[in-house]
Amino acid sequence: ALAEKYYHYILQNHSLGKDALLYLKEKRKITVNSIDKFGIGYSPQNQSLFENFFIKKKGIKQDDLVRSGICYERYGKCFDRFAGRIIFPLYDHRGNPVGFSGRLMPGVDRDAGKYINTPDTPAYHKSELLFGLNFVKDDIKKEGYAIITEGELDMISPWQRGVRNVIAIKGSALTDAHARLLSRFTQNLTLALDSDFAGNTAAKRGIETVQSMGFKVKVARLGKYKDPDEMAVDDIKKFSKSLSDAVPVYDFIIDSAFEKYDSEKIDGKVDISKEVVPFLSKINDEILKAYYVGLLSKKLQVPYDSVYAEVEKSKIGRITREDIKEERVRTDGKRELIEETLLLLTILRSAQEAGELKRYIKSIFAKRVLEELISYIKVKEFNVKLFADNLPTELKEKFREKYIANSIAYERSGDEKMANETEDLKRKLELIDISESQKGLIAKIKESESRGDKKDVKTLQKKLNELVDVKSKYFKPD
Repeated sequence: ALAEKYYHYILQNHSLGKDALLYLKEKRKITVNSIDKFGIGYSPQNQSLFENFFIKKKGIKQDDLVRSGICYERYGKCFDRFAGRIIFPLYDHRGNPVGFSGRLMPGVDRDAGKYINTPDTPAYHKSELLFGLNFVKDDIKKEGYAIITEGELDMISPWQRGVRNVIAIKGSALTDAHARLLSRFTQNLTLALDSDFAGNTAAKRGIETVQSMGFKVKVARLGKYKDPDEMAVDDIKKFSKSLSDAVPVYDFIIDSAFEKYDSEKIDGKVDISKEVVPFLSKINDEILKAYYVGLLSKKLQVPYDSVYAEVEKSKIGRITREDIKEERVRTDGKRELIEETLLLLTILRSAQEAGELKRYIKSIFAKRVLEELISYIKVKEFNVKLFADNLPTELKEKFREKYIANSIAYERSGDEKMANETEDLKRKLELIDISESQKGLIAKIKESESRGDKKDVKTLQKKLNELVDVKSKYFKPD
């Protein structure tokens, strides 16, 4: 909160923020109301100002500033990570500040990219954050869908012109964490991403992710505009119409492929098929799948049965790959049980240490409970009954069954015994991770041997030997 006020003050009231304020208001057409609403600020390229305020005036320790992510340490000094950038404060969906995003001011010569974010901290994870959600979650519920954009200005420009059910992801790819969070407010998404989105592999994977979780996805066509910010600034009515005219994502993928390749040529037909078929294979509704297979067949001018056969072939390959992936995470249920027990012991001993479990917890249920727990302890003193009552409906019953029902026996065992078991469970999970890594390396070695790649085999064998050494040094056999 202090850093946010500092950056915001510099932008609004300090001479060093004058150019940045002019850029936002004149060039980007951001209003004062929006600047205040979103807490937008500016970080000047003035090291002494940063040090004088945070370290000398406010007495904040350098180590604490580094841990918070707003500065980095070099030559024993603390340097502002966001110097020369417009600052966008980042909040979780409850409105708790978790970090910052910084956009480089035009004309500033820096090696880093146009946008940088707070490094991942216990409070901030880029893949989980939806910019603006804390402000617009009620608007999303009211409108019945969320508009997904890529950047802060892509979200703010439509918002300040009356399109309120809009949020931004950090990049172009939706993640499963985004989907879980959004599912609390809607199951309908309209993508208003940058104009090159159709060729973005990560963006397509994100679409596959949210569709597999039951979301209905449409795409708004931006026409000549490179992004939603440019379109909203030029003509908000056009942007609103692009939303109302949004097409189902399958239509968009098919149309984009036909725009990209020449469907009159054989090679073009094959390229279109390769791009579209994997998407169609993920449609669970058979009627919907049949419709799009028919549409693709007609546009390609090839028999329906041929297209359908390719879709089914792609589906079989996908299922096999997903089964392998699921097996690795599941580990025959052993990992899931260990993780749930570890989470229970942490809740009983010290819920405030929950953030330390993120590297161990991977199974779906335990991971979701852990995420809820971390969010809860940020704003409230931990109370297991109130925490259970506040859990999403789909987690509540299972949590009570697994955790509260088994807590009495563990509490009777005493803190020392629980502490020892906690460390033992962490050790077991680390052992599982090492074993999985070994399996992966062995598979790669076999593959390299079959190709006759001796150099690769030698490199992989060295990594495998290192894992074996780690395993024998730190872990005793069960």
